[in-house]
Amino acid sequence: MRAARGLVGARGQCDHRAMVPRFVRSSPARVALPATVAAVIALLCAAACDSTTAPPATTLKPPAPAPIACTPVALTPPGTGFFNDISASSGIQKNNFTPTPTPPIPINDHSRLAFVDIDGDGFDDIVAHSLFPNPQAGVPFEHLIFRNQHDKTFADFSGESGLQHVQAAFFTFGDVDNDGDQDCFAGLDVALTGETSSLWLNDGKGHFTRKIGSGLEAAAQSANAVFADVNNDGVLDLYSGNGSSIAGVPDQLFFGGGDGTFTNMSKNLLGNPAQPTNGVVACDYDNDGDQDLFVSTYGVSIKLGWNVLWENDGAGVFTNVAVARGFHAQPTGNYDLATTGNGKDPQPGDPAAYVGSNGFGIDCQDVDGDGQMDIWLAAISHPVDSDFSRKWSDPSQLLINQGEAGGYGFKNEFQQRGLPFNEGDIDAAAVDFDNDGLIDLSVTRDKKYEPNYFAYDQRAWLGLFHQEPGGQFTSLGKVSGINDPTAATDRVKAGQNLSWADIDADGDLDLLVGGRDNGGGGRANYLFENTVGDKNGWVRVRLRGDGVAVNRDAIGARVTLSVGGKPMVREVKSSRGTYSSADGRALLFGLGEAGCVGTQSQVALEVRWPNGEKLALAQGSFALGQTLELTYPCGTAAACASDAGAR
Repeated sequence: MRAARGLVGARGQCDHRAMVPRFVRSSPARVALPATVAAVIALLCAAACDSTTAPPATTLKPPAPAPIACTPVALTPPGTGFFNDISASSGIQKNNFTPTPTPPIPINDHSRLAFVDIDGDGFDDIVAHSLFPNPQAGVPFEHLIFRNQHDKTFADFSGESGLQHVQAAFFTFGDVDNDGDQDCFAGLDVALTGETSSLWLNDGKGHFTRKIGSGLEAAAQSANAVFADVNNDGVLDLYSGNGSSIAGVPDQLFFGGGDGTFTNMSKNLLGNPAQPTNGVVACDYDNDGDQDLFVSTYGVSIKLGWNVLWENDGAGVFTNVAVARGFHAQPTGNYDLATTGNGKDPQPGDPAAYVGSNGFGIDCQDVDGDGQMDIWLAAISHPVDSDFSRKWSDPSQLLINQGEAGGYGFKNEFQQRGLPFNEGDIDAAAVDFDNDGLIDLSVTRDKKYEPNYFAYDQRAWLGLFHQEPGGQFTSLGKVSGINDPTAATDRVKAGQNLSWADIDADGDLDLLVGGRDNGGGGRANYLFENTVGDKNGWVRVRLRGDGVAVNRDAIGARVTLSVGGKPMVREVKSSRGTYSSADGRALLFGLGEAGCVGTQSQVALEVRWPNGEKLALAQGSFALGQTLELTYPCGTAAACASDAGAR
C-alpha cells in the first residue's frame, strides 16, 4: 500500500469541490449536496490544508444518508433479437468504403475501430481506420471520426478533427498531458518515406495538432498500443506492441513526461523477445496495485508463438513471467482433433518446448467473479494432425486466474465452460451485455477457414457467448439480432474489430463491429443498439484523477462493487486487443438478481485509485440506474464525506 497523500495535493492546494464525488443520475436529475455536508467538508478541508486555521473544537460528523427506496426488479433474460441494427440510421456508415476504388486495392474499408470521447461531452464518439489500404503503393491510410449527437446518431467530424489523413494504422487515446482531454498516439506499422508514428494533442473540443518531438516518433512498426501509468507517477506511459503478424521485432516502452513528451525506456523490458505482437492489454493480474501487461503474439513460426506476461515491479520495470504463470503456451493443443492434440491430452516432451499460438485479440476481465483478473484470448489455430506445430498450436483460450493461493497462475477453461472452437477467431472482448452481473464473451471471426465447417459456431459469424449462473457459456450469436444470414452482405460475418460502449446513456452496452471487406469492394461498419441490458438493474461509474497523484483518465483504477459480499471487479483501460480496439471508459455494473441497490440489498462500492488510495461508498448510499462521477482525491482521508455516504 502506498502512503496516503491526505487532503493536500502535490501542488499544496486544497480544492473543496474536488473533495466531493459528483453523483449524476442519468435519469431524472442531479442529486444536490446538502448545505450541512458542504459546510462540514469546508471546515475539515480548511483544518487539513491551512496550518494557520485551528481545527474545530469538536469532531463534526456528516448526517447519515437517508435510506433509498428499494423496489426489486425481476431479471430480464436475453431472449431473442435483443440487438437492433441502427447502422444506417446512426450515420456511422458514411464513407466507410468506396465501392469501386481507383486504383483497385485488395481490401478497402475502415474496419479497425474504437470508442473514445474526443470532445469531452460524456458521450463516446467513434474512430475507424482503413484496413491494409497499401500506402506503400500510393493508397494512403485514412481515418474516420464520428461525433456522438446524443440521440443514437453520429455526425462525420473526420476533416475537422485533424486526424483524417494521419499516416498511421491505428490510434490509441489517453490524456498524456493531464489537461482533461483525450490525446492521440498514431501508430505506424509499415515503413513509409518521411513518416513515423506520432502524437497528436487535443484542444478539448476534438481538434488535434501534432506534437513535434514527442519522442514517440521512435515507436517503430507499432501495430497496437496501450496507455497506462506503469511507474505510478500520475502521468500516462505508452507500451507499443510492434510488428503485428508481419515482423518479429521487440516491443517498446515509453515513459510520459506529462507535457506531451516521452522517453524511450524499453530497457525496462527485461529480456525483451523479438516477436510479432498482435494484441496487448494492461491490468493488475496479481492484485499488487500496479499495471501488468499481457501480450498476444503471432505466431508459432517465431519463438514458438509464446505469449508474454510482463509483471510490473511498481516502478515500471518488467519481467516476463509468462512461463511461470502458464500464459506463454498451453500444453493441450488444438481442440478440433479427435485424438492427440484434442485440447485435453498434454503435448509430449519438455514444457519449455510447447507450441504457443497465432494470437490476436486479448482482453482482461474478472470473468468468474472471484475478484481476480482473467484473460480472454482469441487465436487462429489450424487443426492438422499431420503437422506438429498445427496440431499443438493453441486455439482461443479462456484463462482463469488461480489467485494468490495458486501463485496467480492461469488455467485454460475454454472447453470446460462449453465455448466452441473456431479456426479463425480475431478480436476478443469480455463484457456483461445484459447486466445480469456475469461477464459474457464476444469475438469476431475470419471467414477464409469456414468452408471446412458446417456448424454455425465454426463459421465466420460474430460469436456472442452468454455466461450462465453456473459458469457455463451459451452461444447466442445466432439469435441475438447481430448476425443475419439473409442480408446481402451477410451483415457482420467476417468482422474485424469490435468495441462496446453505452452510446445513448441508457445503462447498457451497445456494439460496434468493423465490417471488413467480404467479397470485394469493401463493406461498411455496423452499430447495434442493446435492447435488453437497460431492462435490468445497473450502476455506472466514471472516474477522474487530479493529474498530479493520479492520471486524469484514472487508467489503472479498480472499482469493486459487492453484492451481498460477492465482488464484481472492473478496471479502467485505455484499449485492448488487436489494432487497439477501445471500449467506453465508463465502468458499467449489472446488478443481476440483486434487483436494486437500496440498504437491504447489501451493495457497496470501493474505488482503488492507481496510487493505492481508496474510496468506499457504503451500502444504501447510491441508487439503481445512477451514474457516479468520482474525482480523486475524494476518499484520501476519513474527512471526505458527502450525502452519498463516502467514508
